Amino acid sequence: MQPPPKKKRKSEGGQQKRPKAAAASQEDVHPVAQAVQAVVAAEPTGWEELDGQAQDVQQQAEPVQEEAHKKPTKHAKKRAKDDRERQIREAEMRRMVGDAAPSSITEFEQLVLSAPNSSFVWIKYFAFLISLGELDKARTLADRALQTISYREEDEKFNVWVAYLNMENLYGSEDATLALLSRALSHTDARRTYLAAVDIFERSQKGHLVEQCLKAMTRKFNDSVEVWLRAVKFRLTSGDAEGARKTLDRSLQSLPQFEHVRMITQAGLLEFKIGDPERGRSVFEGVLRNHPKRLDLWSVYLDQEVAGGDQQRIRALFERATHLQLPPKKMKFLFKRYLDYEKAHGTAEGVEHVKKRALEYVEAQAGV
Repeated sequence: MQPPPKKKRKSEGGQQKRPKAAAASQEDVHPVAQAVQAVVAAEPTGWEELDGQAQDVQQQAEPVQEEAHKKPTKHAKKRAKDDRERQIREAEMRRMVGDAAPSSITEFEQLVLSAPNSSFVWIKYFAFLISLGELDKARTLADRALQTISYREEDEKFNVWVAYLNMENLYGSEDATLALLSRALSHTDARRTYLAAVDIFERSQKGHLVEQCLKAMTRKFNDSVEVWLRAVKFRLTSGDAEGARKTLDRSLQSLPQFEHVRMITQAGLLEFKIGDPERGRSVFEGVLRNHPKRLDLWSVYLDQEVAGGDQQRIRALFERATHLQLPPKKMKFLFKRYLDYEKAHGTAEGVEHVKKRALEYVEAQAGV
């Protein structure tokens, strides 16, 4: 019996690749659409950032919870599948619009009929109407989009609400904008909508409207770290350091105790990035005094100092961290980070110093 023939490997030249979905160029997108896309795509300021920066050490820093080992629920699987399908649809819409951008109402009507649940298409459509000076028609279209998109497509509806609010903020009156915001709050996740509204009003330099939103948000969602962090961020970007400190103090009076480290640490990160790094250091020093064995916090603190580039401060912090009395796995992580830093930014003498320190630690553990 002869063995089955081997499959021939396709040459790179003979394999026809599918064209990638091309996003519409920025030149083709009206400022309203650009602004809303920026709002929708913006990274949230929350604990996710801290988790992301410390993801390499989470297993060592904190015990793994049982929930992490559970299989995804049926609902979670369905939601993940829906997300994938929506991403595919959006990519296809971007390819279609990018390849041949509609240039008439008739063409846009055909497009929304072919993809009635795509917020991307609806937003492109009413941005097109705005470019023609048809503001009332754009408003009517936005209402039509909200009625047309399936109630199951919550994210798509939310995108339209944000674009609609952004349009009203840019071209309508303040009363009309606030009335629309009130409508949106009653039909969407209010916390999410408030956060989007703050971004819109801050970009358009309407500080009094930002203040109104923050006041309402922190009263209604006083147990949300994300809401309080947004308030702290606004104070810092406005140059109000004292206001940021008071907001942090207020947040700790409202948030549950288990959220305090999360809130304080994220506020410290904001200080490093857009406030005063010295205040950021004070925040981290205070947290580490109470949680000296939290390797994730040490790692994030080190990240901020490394980003700052002050070698004296960086080495001093590495020295402190590598003199901690932590389990061997955690110490190994810290020594490796220190060594990697010296290899990338230090000298041969610095590298040898870290290796010597690490060897001394190993020998001490072995009782040599």
